[in-house]
Amino acid sequence: MALATVFNPTTKERKQITVGDPNAFAGGWILETPTNNLQTYQSPAGNTTSTSTGKATLYGPSGQKEVVDVGSGRASTLQSQGWGLNSYEGSPETQESVDQLYSDAVSENPKISELVQGGSSLEEVINALQTGNLAGIVDFNGQPFSSEDQQTALAQANDDNKLYYEALQAKETADAESSLAQQQDDYQNYLINSGQSFEADKTKSDQQSADSGVLFSGSRVQKEKNLERAYNQDQSYTQNKVAGQIGSTANDFQYKYGNTAADNLNQYYNLGSNTFNANKARGGVGSSTLSSVYNPSNYNFQGTRNTERSANSNTRAAGYLWNKGNKLLSSGYNNQY
Repeated sequence: MALATVFNPTTKERKQITVGDPNAFAGGWILETPTNNLQTYQSPAGNTTSTSTGKATLYGPSGQKEVVDVGSGRASTLQSQGWGLNSYEGSPETQESVDQLYSDAVSENPKISELVQGGSSLEEVINALQTGNLAGIVDFNGQPFSSEDQQTALAQANDDNKLYYEALQAKETADAESSLAQQQDDYQNYLINSGQSFEADKTKSDQQSADSGVLFSGSRVQKEKNLERAYNQDQSYTQNKVAGQIGSTANDFQYKYGNTAADNLNQYYNLGSNTFNANKARGGVGSSTLSSVYNPSNYNFQGTRNTERSANSNTRAAGYLWNKGNKLLSSGYNNQY
């Protein structure tokens, strides 16, 4: 609310009025200026030479200005519209001057300039610096602390989480390896027993054919084919079952720790098989080359444990930054970590 001083040449009084008050000059009051006041005022009816009631410069809300006669109707009209006086007390504050003041403050203070580039407003930054409350102040990336601050907090959080998550991964890796190795061993024992059983069944069949005098008959050949088929079918069933068990264990581990960790266990994904040949008198059981029953590249898992660890580190880092904010406010009683 702008104020101005008026005087009454009759009563010799002075008082302050609100600029724009329509009754401000009622009763013979006159706007006081450096050139028109109680000391310099000369009445038009006096014996001395009359002088003008004086001129004054009024400034509009948008910075425009106009010279008016003091006490005139034009002056009253402009003042009622919010125009202000250019008095001896100083120039009026316009939006242009305020903007220039802010611009000068930014250019003269690099720290403030950095913070206000697309981030918090100058008013917010200045208020934060004045009050010491940095909460909510963001830089041009919309982030409350510098990259160095955030990296330091994240490194500390990762270091805090390191012991737990490395121990957890070591345990779960060992558990997966143990399970996969046991599944491989069980299958290998099956192959050994199956091969021995085939040899025994073939010897028994050959002896029966010899005792019956049909050792070289067509019926013996058919019996040998049936024997091979039975063992091949049983082996195929068992191999598929074990492959499913290995795949389930490996897939669970890969889901937790991602593709790279699963690739490191690929020695446990291989299974072999027996070959059966009933036409040979001895040594009718052979071995085939190993083949992988699980391929990690069929999936694209980042690892839930990895994601969990990263999320926990980020949460903990945010807590450290919160702590730093509390310390900046000298109120470290609500530290998160």
